[in-house]
Amino acid sequence: MNKIRVKNASKDKTREDIIKSAIKVIAKYGRDAASILEITKVAKVANGTFYYHFKNKEELLDAIGERILIEIVDSYEIDWSSAKDNPAILFAHATKVNLIKCSQDPLLLKVIIDAFHIRGKVPVILRGYNKNLIAHIEFGLSKKIYDTKINDNLLANMQSINRNALIMISQGKNANKTIQQAIEAKLRILGISSKEARAIASKA
Repeated sequence: MNKIRVKNASKDKTREDIIKSAIKVIAKYGRDAASILEITKVAKVANGTFYYHFKNKEELLDAIGERILIEIVDSYEIDWSSAKDNPAILFAHATKVNLIKCSQDPLLLKVIIDAFHIRGKVPVILRGYNKNLIAHIEFGLSKKIYDTKINDNLLANMQSINRNALIMISQGKNANKTIQQAIEAKLRILGISSKEARAIASKA
């Protein structure tokens, strides 16, 4: 029984090493340029070991997305115990928490920025982000706070604002000011007046 536990622990550690190495490689080269060969080199494992744990690069990318989703994107989930508050205030707070969490780990920050730039198949990270984002917008619409329609263009604009904010933070720009500007821009897109959006963003 102990041998089985040790074997499983070893398998889990190898898988974890591959994921961590992939994050390093993607942070350095970008998602598209990150090769399995480079990832296995950094992880110090054979190609056969990689394929024992993952069918292909896409499955590995999904595993990384799941990891980031758990650690970061879930910060966008609505705290329904606070749902009596103005939806715009809840959304501003969620945006702030999310951007702060995204920018705390330099490697994950680069991977997230890279994910926001992807066209075509939506990465796991953005699927989780969009799911929680849509819930926030639907809540605001139900309270007649927002004046917008949920569509691909709206989600793309929100993602673009997040990506630009994270790039600015990664370049050393003032994080608090950058986050406030991102919140204000998002609220304006949702139909909040300029004055109110600025006031909510400054207090988030």
